[in-house]
Amino acid sequence: MRGTRAAAAALAVVAFVGCDASTDTSAQEPAAPRPERVEVDKQRPSRSAATLPPLRRRVAALSVRQLAHRLQVVTVAGTAAHTVSPNEAAANRADFGVSTPAAVARSFQPGGVVYFDANVASVAQVRSLSRGLHRASRRGGWPTLLFTDQEGGLVSRLPGPAAVEQPAARTLANRPAVGSESARRVGAAMAAMGLDVNFAPVADVDTVGGQGVIGDRAFGTGPGVVSRLVRAQTCGYHRSGVAVTLKHWPGHGSTSVDSHRSMPTLRLSPSRWRQDHLPPFRAGIRGGADLVMTGHLAYPRLDPSGQPATLSQRLTTGWLRQRLGFEGVVVTDSLGMGAIVSRGTPGEIAVRALRAGADLLLMSPSPQGATSGIVEAVRDGRLTRERLEESALRVLRLADATGLIAGPRHLSDC
Repeated sequence: MRGTRAAAAALAVVAFVGCDASTDTSAQEPAAPRPERVEVDKQRPSRSAATLPPLRRRVAALSVRQLAHRLQVVTVAGTAAHTVSPNEAAANRADFGVSTPAAVARSFQPGGVVYFDANVASVAQVRSLSRGLHRASRRGGWPTLLFTDQEGGLVSRLPGPAAVEQPAARTLANRPAVGSESARRVGAAMAAMGLDVNFAPVADVDTVGGQGVIGDRAFGTGPGVVSRLVRAQTCGYHRSGVAVTLKHWPGHGSTSVDSHRSMPTLRLSPSRWRQDHLPPFRAGIRGGADLVMTGHLAYPRLDPSGQPATLSQRLTTGWLRQRLGFEGVVVTDSLGMGAIVSRGTPGEIAVRALRAGADLLLMSPSPQGATSGIVEAVRDGRLTRERLEESALRVLRLADATGLIAGPRHLSDC
């Protein structure tokens, strides 16, 4: 997900990106098999909770509708948990049927809430909002993770010196120690404000310079420097107890098309992709990254269907899960972006993303519509309850690692 300031900068880019005309198809991955359909009670728990480990027990106790809520990261209107303006109340009621951010966390019980500029004003205010949302979600019976985009440079959401002064990624090139310390300092500020997950670091490799949309959001123009900085920043954030997200899989650094507006199509050969764009994701995964964000990027040479990674079983299940061995949480980029929003209703897009292998659906244009689509897909067999439980368990384990269940935070060591 890229911020409005980053998007504005990207709109100035109009140059054409050169394409690699190679026809190498050696990296194509066979389509992931459709999960075996199992007939279960589609609204009630699928097995006796008493026989399961604690986290699985919590997941098994949920209805399908509740599971659908837990697999969404949503936005809320307002800067305070319990006090909102009339316009903010109206916006929250339109999406969730309740007026305040705290009521959303308590009643809808999403897997996460993501902060944007309209949610932040000061360090004390963000801390208070986070405290209110965490308390409300605990009363509702499910931990709600709090996310934001805090890359540094153009994409910066949070107030306070550590966040405001965080440098753009490119200025950290070839200085992994500085990158790690910067992430540790910013992570400490995020944790103090109650944030659990950062949608950073950027694992994209800027291979087209001024022609591309990523620019100085990338750590560098080669896979080596980006890989080193991705590992360093993962370590720094983890030292402060903040989970990290690699983005934008399978790599946004070779395209001039902005996925806020339309879908980019990667044209480079698989061998070139493996050489230039895959290494930082592999390095980040080996370094303990907690989430990977799928981009709305089509790569026909890896998935001839032309589906964007967000909706592609080959790219998400086939590559991330099976070939790279990623066991953490797969989160989509914003489902309200131009590259994806025209591909179906919110319910249809939600179902297709889950079938592809996503665990968390970021910012559906209609959280209630996404929920209805998921419930209907379980009823008609396009999704199984077990598939939803699998993702909900990953999200719950992430919440546990960030200290939301029993504390303290226990993210992977450096």
